[in-house]
Amino acid sequence: MYKVAGSNLFHQWLHEDLIFDKFKPTCKNGQPHIAEVICICWSYNLFREGDSLYVSGAFQSKDDQYREIPIPEKLKNTCILTSGNDYNLILVGTGSSIVFIYNLKTHEYKSIKFIEAMNVDDVQIVKVVMTNNNCIYLSNQGDIYCGILPIHLNTGHCNGKIVDVVLGNEHAILLTDTGQIYTWGNGRRLQLGHGELNNLESPTEVKALAGIKIIKISAGGWHSCALSEFGDLYVWGWNDMGQLGVKQGSENLQTFGLPTLVDIYDGDGQEIQINVIDVACGTRHTAIVLEDRSIWTSGNNKYGQLGLCIEEYQKVVYFKKSYKYKTECKLKCGPWSTIIVASL
Repeated sequence: MYKVAGSNLFHQWLHEDLIFDKFKPTCKNGQPHIAEVICICWSYNLFREGDSLYVSGAFQSKDDQYREIPIPEKLKNTCILTSGNDYNLILVGTGSSIVFIYNLKTHEYKSIKFIEAMNVDDVQIVKVVMTNNNCIYLSNQGDIYCGILPIHLNTGHCNGKIVDVVLGNEHAILLTDTGQIYTWGNGRRLQLGHGELNNLESPTEVKALAGIKIIKISAGGWHSCALSEFGDLYVWGWNDMGQLGVKQGSENLQTFGLPTLVDIYDGDGQEIQINVIDVACGTRHTAIVLEDRSIWTSGNNKYGQLGLCIEEYQKVVYFKKSYKYKTECKLKCGPWSTIIVASL
């Protein structure tokens, strides 16, 4: 089960309201919608119901759609890894080495035999992430492949096995099993965390976090977040809407070039000593979960994605409590939405 705040402009959350400015459960035909949301884009979502895959929202040049997408026979009865952008969907069976690309314009599939393409034995894909500008696959061996037609990225200089990778609009972050993170891509908003505006073609360690074991990474449009094993949140990059969640004085910095530790303050302005346990980023907002299961959000609230009243909060420049969940939960963010997912 999950609750959603944010944009529903294309009715992708199966509700008549165009904007959710507080967290609410979504419904289908008046009943709680229990399908698994597996991909969240700006104009559509992908849901898995049993052995069926559905796209909701804008599809085939129409809004308010809920259409079944045919699943290739080889992917039926398997757990599917999925990502999408404005042009294509990518479907991969967990542990598989075959990529299925679904063209959103022609509604046709084509498949790529990943092993043959890369000439590598025993390659299995464990994660795929995609934007309009990039596509990245992570293999079970800890290798990174870039592009819809995969090309191996040299990460031999990275310390440890790569266990996660995330994408912003123009940058990427990877995490290794030693707790180190590396970034590459466009650095014009300082989202790479090296204190410079330079673009980087190769993953480069964020040295400001050396010695701090990171366990979770997340990338917004042009900002980045890293969560340490001790529940500390570090942020950097673009902060034009307060998406980094850092409480400032008169300096009002629009960008942070190096990872900055975030302090959380209650409604009375008192710092609270509760660890962060999860983080997720939208294009220009960030959401976190604390150990007490409270949800805190910061940044752009144009579509209610912070779970706060739009009339009162057009943006929030440092983390503000927006919800308290009853049970353990995780977060997902779409570009303009925040989703609370109940832990099973």
